[in-house]
Amino acid sequence: MDTSRNLLYALTSQNIINVYKPNGEKTLHHLQTLSNLYKHAQDKAPGSPALTAQNFKIISIHVVEPSESRSAVQFFAMTSNGIRLFFGPTVYGSYGTSSGARPVGLIHVRLPPTNLVHPDEHTVSQRPTTTIYGAPTSNSQQTKRPYVVSKLSNACYFNGLTLATQAGDTDEADYIMCLAPDLTHIGNLGQVNVPSQAPQPQYASAYSNNAPASNRPSLVEAGTLESVSGNACMVASLPHQSLVLPANTPAPSAINELATEFSEPTAQFLVLTNSGLTFLVKRRAIDYLKAVLEELQSGGNVQPIIDFRDR
Repeated sequence: MDTSRNLLYALTSQNIINVYKPNGEKTLHHLQTLSNLYKHAQDKAPGSPALTAQNFKIISIHVVEPSESRSAVQFFAMTSNGIRLFFGPTVYGSYGTSSGARPVGLIHVRLPPTNLVHPDEHTVSQRPTTTIYGAPTSNSQQTKRPYVVSKLSNACYFNGLTLATQAGDTDEADYIMCLAPDLTHIGNLGQVNVPSQAPQPQYASAYSNNAPASNRPSLVEAGTLESVSGNACMVASLPHQSLVLPANTPAPSAINELATEFSEPTAQFLVLTNSGLTFLVKRRAIDYLKAVLEELQSGGNVQPIIDFRDR
């Protein structure tokens, strides 16, 4: 349910999405049917090996709130192999309603990360780090075991953070794919006299039906796989209390945690498995700095501080 826009999105087992609008208390008005999504996705990301008819299965739909998107993205659909299809208003046409709302269409295809590291590679002696997906793989990462997600389910989304469960190699543990905007790299884009650390994406993408992708900054994301005990059957975000701003104060983008990390709590997620409950907490830049300072104080290791500075 898209409460902000008063719309309802419904997904069928044939990868068809229907858009409805509540009409009164007990009726729904059908506005649009989105079909042939596989073909539309191929047009947006031609030649992608992740896009095949055999593995194109949409598992969930997630609403993008107006506060999160300044390019009018309304919702995205996620496939079992990690492809995200973003939908927003098209240029032409209208529903014929008094509000003049335009029908939605596929405006962006986000391909799955290609350099995820197997959770077993996260050793106790090494602080868990995220890989920049879309970035050239470093020499240290080339020796690690890569992992390609293919059986995602139970996806969850909140303020730019996407989580989904992946069946593990054994029945004792499942994996959680975690994706988030890498704001420390995105923030360098477009600044004068600041060398950009943002790697160029290694996949085709299209951001808009009427604007070339080259006119928009690259969205760099951080991706990681975490292991949880047992078989995961549900993922949900915990309630988040946003800061109440004074009147006439512009609010920062909801996904820009660099602007809110001193005033709002970090995002938390809850994973339900047959072994119990697991809490996952999004570590922001300030949380990362706190961790490396504590490591420096306890063990005298300066390298984490250097890594934080370089990142």
